[in-house]
Amino acid sequence: MRRRTRLWSEFQKWIDLHSDQRWVFRGLGDRDFTLTPSAGRRSDYSLADERTILDIFKKRVAEFNGPLAPDDWDALALAQHHGLPTRLLDWTTNPLVAAYFAVSSAPKPVRMRRMSNTGRSAGPPLFAAPPAASTTARIVAYRVLPGMVLGDEDKPFEVSKVGFISPRSLTGRIVTQGGVFSVHPQPDVPWQEPLSRAKHLFDIPGEARAFFQRRLFYLGIEPQRIMGGLDGLGARIAWQYRSDIGLGALR
Repeated sequence: MRRRTRLWSEFQKWIDLHSDQRWVFRGLGDRDFTLTPSAGRRSDYSLADERTILDIFKKRVAEFNGPLAPDDWDALALAQHHGLPTRLLDWTTNPLVAAYFAVSSAPKPVRMRRMSNTGRSAGPPLFAAPPAASTTARIVAYRVLPGMVLGDEDKPFEVSKVGFISPRSLTGRIVTQGGVFSVHPQPDVPWQEPLSRAKHLFDIPGEARAFFQRRLFYLGIEPQRIMGGLDGLGARIAWQYRSDIGLGALR
């Protein structure tokens, strides 16, 4: 317990070192994760395919969300929010939100061998995430320089170097998560720079993840705030039930 409390204090000091508006943060469920946008995680990445799925999304989104303004930034932000592979990476201006995503996200899947009753390999390997309690999570801080801030006049598919865009408040989650996006002209190339300086990284050992989740919960950083709506409420209560947290007289 003392070690985890000391780690939490170190995290607060780390926040203090990154406590002005120039910094953005990203939580990684595994310190081995790279900063690779979802569109680039396919082994045979294709710019044509990336643009095609965005075009399909823009045509179909009116069925569920009403007409969408003909703006690629809005389309990309909404698509990213709903799980479409894009050239964006999610960041937040709130280090506590980044910590929440770090300790609550699944670790990187690892290769596992199938074994027969005789102890020999049987069939193709499986990939499964290891237990979170045995996997170190990571929070990344990155200082955004003025020249990296993109505007409405910039075009997502014409950006030549990594930049940042503040999305319009298209959904409540963007607001509650303090969301901003980095934009990557080469989605299939991991962005190395934010991971290159140890003092801007904060690692949370697997055995401290649950402790951090509890501390964040009592600071109001929990699924209902992060996700919003009934999904967020359900996720919050389910986590409280599993963790036996906050189920006393005061609710």
